[in-house]
Amino acid sequence: MLRLSSYFSLAIALFTFLASLMEEGALDVSLYKFVFSFLTIGLLSGMNIVLMVTLKEKDPQDAGKCGPWFYVCSYLGSIVVVILINKVQNYLVANAWIGPVGTLRVKGDIVYLYLSLQTLLMNGVVLLLQNFIIVQDANNKTQLENSRLNASKSEAVHQLLLQQVHPHFLFNALNILKSLIKKDPPGAEEYLVRLSGFLRASLSSHKREVATLQEELKLCRDYLEMQKVRFGEALLFSFRVSQEKENSGVLPLFSLQPLLENAIKHNELTPASPLHIEIGVYDGWIRVLNNIQMKASTEDSTGSGLANLAERYALLSGDEIEIKDDGNTFSVSLKILNHENRNH
Repeated sequence: MLRLSSYFSLAIALFTFLASLMEEGALDVSLYKFVFSFLTIGLLSGMNIVLMVTLKEKDPQDAGKCGPWFYVCSYLGSIVVVILINKVQNYLVANAWIGPVGTLRVKGDIVYLYLSLQTLLMNGVVLLLQNFIIVQDANNKTQLENSRLNASKSEAVHQLLLQQVHPHFLFNALNILKSLIKKDPPGAEEYLVRLSGFLRASLSSHKREVATLQEELKLCRDYLEMQKVRFGEALLFSFRVSQEKENSGVLPLFSLQPLLENAIKHNELTPASPLHIEIGVYDGWIRVLNNIQMKASTEDSTGSGLANLAERYALLSGDEIEIKDDGNTFSVSLKILNHENRNH
């Protein structure tokens, strides 16, 4: 506020200087008016700032509201300041240190009434400017605080959603392992080895919001290889992603694996009619596509996996995922993100 008040004082003084120079044409008189205008507005601004600080120290709750005592002190103080400056100006003129700056037509005690009214007007303008600065500063702080709160809220929601991913996955993985132990002990052992490797890779990055596309694809490969132990030739998968595209962009952490899990969970898988899963990158989007061969009776599902992904993706990017179902194939596509186009 002090800096802006100084700029305002300088602007008023410069305006006074130019107006005087154009009307009277006397450079010395114009310079005197410039100096006295700058001093007057500057002292009024400084006095008001001191009053604000003083009142804030006495009563922090009322200081920001600029109560009636602030305005009373401000206007009384401004009258004193202007009268003192007028006295100094008259003293300098009387001692011939400077030439006459201007002649007032009013004489006697009425001069002080005139100066008081002039002061009230000047101080009113100064107070309007300072109150405007205070309001703008308060609005900026409020907006900044709201932005911080929104960012914190989004981060908290994202972390909550992310924490739901691993329990959801582990619940299904342990059920599968339990089934394999009974039916195929060697397969269960291999499944457990791949599961431990998969969890090690996923947990090592759990504190991050995003993962590189390459990291997400590796998790997908590990997960599908793990499921291959269980389903054998009943599960077929392919990756249509070039090495160059693997190194481009990021995705929400642990975003592709739930799509693979849903495809396996809701479709029939038999060697005679295998489930085909294709992961590919097309025009900046990554797509997970599978053929539809729905189970006659599906497992209990809350639909939390896909909803969780959609919400996490919206929090990070502000965009929506694309879901397509043409009756023969089902696909979910996510736009690959850059670090710059994340929301926070």
